[in-house]
Amino acid sequence: MQQKSEGAIERARAKHPAVCYVFDCLYLDGRPIVSEPLTRRREWLQDAVRKDSTYRVSEAVDEGTTFFEAVKQMGLEGVMAKQRNSIYVPGKRSDSWLKIKGRKTMECAIIGYTRGKGDRAANFGALHLAQIDGDKVKYLGKVGSGFDDQSIKAVWTELQKLAPIKRGMEEKPRGDAQSVWVEPKLNCDVEFASLTGDGMLREAVFFRLRPDLVLSGI
Repeated sequence: MQQKSEGAIERARAKHPAVCYVFDCLYLDGRPIVSEPLTRRREWLQDAVRKDSTYRVSEAVDEGTTFFEAVKQMGLEGVMAKQRNSIYVPGKRSDSWLKIKGRKTMECAIIGYTRGKGDRAANFGALHLAQIDGDKVKYLGKVGSGFDDQSIKAVWTELQKLAPIKRGMEEKPRGDAQSVWVEPKLNCDVEFASLTGDGMLREAVFFRLRPDLVLSGI
């Protein structure tokens, strides 16, 4: 996509041929078919896509549970589950189509927090997370979602018991100026979609505190 000359484009096209995967058909021969059942729309789609074209029809499987487990083992985001006879509802969410994410769980040390704003002005905004091995701190990013009123109060109560310290790692994460760093004596479980290339949690969601886990200070 970043190539500009015709020669570079042709070489990239030959080395990495691109295809477009389609999963539904909304119009056929100039008429809308959104009210037809999904299975019929996909049959028409299969007939409409030529085998020698750059278009492909996405595959559908019947063994949803087995397929979902395989997706999780591969570290992919998740699956789309669709009712066979569902119609297509333009511009709206429908219970007939569900995005099921294969989320993972990790035990993390809470090493700090950002100061709260708005509804959380009296508490914290997000928690800084890390994995700690002896005196080594592997920063994992922040988690700011997944809290309800009860968990916010519970976490804030525990955070206030900890002494502020200097940042326990050389790297300066985003939001450092608005952060308070604390002794890593609190632990929690977070759910996340995957790890980024540099080892950060992607789409982290707070799950629960882990008072049964104890870490020594850094």
